[in-house]
Amino acid sequence: MVTRTLPDVPSEVLRSMYDGTTTLGAIGPVLAEALYRTVRREAPRHVVEVGMACGASTIAILTALEENGGDGRLVSIDPYQHENWLGQGVANVEKSGLGHRHHLIEEFDYLALADLLRQGLEVDFAYIDGRHNFDYALLDFFFLDKMLRIGALVGFNDCHYPAVEKVVSFVTKHRRYDEEDVGLPPRRIVRARWHRLVGRWVNTNDRYFRKRESWEPDPKFYVAF
Repeated sequence: MVTRTLPDVPSEVLRSMYDGTTTLGAIGPVLAEALYRTVRREAPRHVVEVGMACGASTIAILTALEENGGDGRLVSIDPYQHENWLGQGVANVEKSGLGHRHHLIEEFDYLALADLLRQGLEVDFAYIDGRHNFDYALLDFFFLDKMLRIGALVGFNDCHYPAVEKVVSFVTKHRRYDEEDVGLPPRRIVRARWHRLVGRWVNTNDRYFRKRESWEPDPKFYVAF
């Protein structure tokens, strides 16, 4: 059995989540480490993540916010935190002692994000790892795009999913975002599509984009994505 650790992430709770066996629903340790480093570098004040599960991404973000100091806070949106995940994410946040920087909204994304937008929240960093259907992932980005300030970053998890890949294509063609290199190693992704195997090099599951300007195309604009 191979023990997975995060030597560059100073969080005992996060390390323990990767020790010994695979943690169900957790992002991979390489992705968690990159997420931690990115939040440390960006020093955001308001962070929103869609999808919490057992809290690996949550702990990575909160650890970075705590080390950055200031009043940085994270809002996590997960309607199934207690129903499906039995409160694992909340328990891990409590173990980490970082609950003072965290707020969980146990509501569907399309309701929670609309409420945050209505409240006028300006977001400095967002991480999308909710339901990976095209419509849900696009909806997550649609609302967050309206809250992300110019210069802010948004990260997408599981970009090897065809539906998420399609959303990323929309982002690059129907909004003005530039892809950001956060130091993730590329790897070969091989998947079945239309009954044939397709292989190519992509960033390891996660991709990050920086908002260059607030822009939406006019109603007649369309580019295939």
